[in-house]
Amino acid sequence: MINSRFARRLFLALAVLFAASPALAESAEGYLKVKHTELTSLVSSNAPVEKLNQAFDQLLDYDKLASASLEGKWESLTEAERKEFQTLLVTLVRRAYTKNIRDTLNYAIEFRGENDAKGGRLVKTTAKHKTDQRKEPLSIDYVVAQKDGKWRIQDIITEGSSLVLNYRNQFRKIMDKDGFSGLIERMKKKANSEES
Repeated sequence: MINSRFARRLFLALAVLFAASPALAESAEGYLKVKHTELTSLVSSNAPVEKLNQAFDQLLDYDKLASASLEGKWESLTEAERKEFQTLLVTLVRRAYTKNIRDTLNYAIEFRGENDAKGGRLVKTTAKHKTDQRKEPLSIDYVVAQKDGKWRIQDIITEGSSLVLNYRNQFRKIMDKDGFSGLIERMKKKANSEES
């Protein structure tokens, strides 16, 4: 369901960040720099999965991610359907994040400024492998907006590939063939097959 190569890139990108913030930084870029330092410290100390999940939950705007990934379909869903979908999406994203986060310690992140973006700010970064010079640097851009007085990520664009658009395309194909119930069943199977 979630392409493993794409998931690996996604969570490399997400490892730049960490949420549980003491205070909102003056700029989106400044905020993300602070969170990168905190995340590196947390992962290096082998923090429990629950603590990582809690931090991750404060990082992404799940409401926006869920509604944007089902754009054109979201409005027709009932409140119960939306809640079920978002709960499963959060489970899958958390699990993939937890599995891949430790790999990100091998990358150094260079922040390259921020610009205006639709509804928020676009923070640009480049991830370079610290020891393997053969690995090409990755371009990772973050679309962030303020929610409840804090910066939240609404989309991640890795090497030109949008997380939201990737999800939207995958989910739309499944729904066109099997409907919303088919999508939920696929997501449930994915979640259950990866339970430890």
